[in-house]
Amino acid sequence: MIAMVMKAAKAYQPAVIYIDECEKIWPAKKKKGKKKGAKKGTDLSNPIRIKKTLTKWKNKWVTDETRITIVGCTSEPHNGSKKDFKKFFDRSVYFPFPDYTTSRIMWRKFIELRGGTFEKDFPFNTLAHVSMGYSAGSIKKAVDFVMTPHRLLSLEERPLRLTEFIGPLSMCVNTLDDQYEEFKIFTDFVSGDANRRKKIDALANRRDDGGEGKKKSKKRKKT
Repeated sequence: MIAMVMKAAKAYQPAVIYIDECEKIWPAKKKKGKKKGAKKGTDLSNPIRIKKTLTKWKNKWVTDETRITIVGCTSEPHNGSKKDFKKFFDRSVYFPFPDYTTSRIMWRKFIELRGGTFEKDFPFNTLAHVSMGYSAGSIKKAVDFVMTPHRLLSLEERPLRLTEFIGPLSMCVNTLDDQYEEFKIFTDFVSGDANRRKKIDALANRRDDGGEGKKKSKKRKKT
C-alpha cells in the first residue's frame, strides 16, 4: 500500500500525501500494562503497522530533488508520540483555539458573511465568553444554523438575539479543560517554548544571585 502511494506521488509530482489521525500511526507509549493479543506489527487493523515502512519510503523518496510533501493531521496530539512526530515531520503547524478577542471578531465576521445585520449593542462580548473552548469551525457552524434564508428575511422585524446562538453552539463539539491543557503541553514541546522559558528563568535566577548563583559548600565531618 505504501509503495503504491509513493510511486503514484512520484509519477504525478507535485504531490501531497495526506495522513489523517496520524496519532494512530505514531501512538504514545503506554506507561503500565500490556494488552494480550496479536504481536506488534501483525495486527492488520492497527495503523501502526505502516510506521516502519512509511519512514523507509519517506527517507528514500521525499528528498530535495522530488516534489512530494507528506502532511499529517491530528486533533488528539496528546495521544501521539511527540518525539516521533518531531522526528518524522520537518515542520509543525498548530491551530490553537481562539481566545476572547478572536472569538468576538469571528462571531461578528461570520454573521456578516452570511448577510446578517445586528444592532449596535449586540452582546458579542457575551458570545465570546460563552464560546471559549470552541473551535472556529464550531462557531461558524452555530452561525450557519441560525442565519438561514428565512431568518435573514425577518431581520428588520425581528433583530438577532443572543439566545438564538446559545442552543446551536451547545450542540457543537467543545474541548474540556484537561484536553485544552494537553494541547498547550504539546504545543510547548513541538515549538520549543517550554525549553526557552526554562532558559529565560534560569538566566533570571542567575542575575538575582549576582551572576554566579549560589554554591553549596560541603562540610567535612570530624572523626
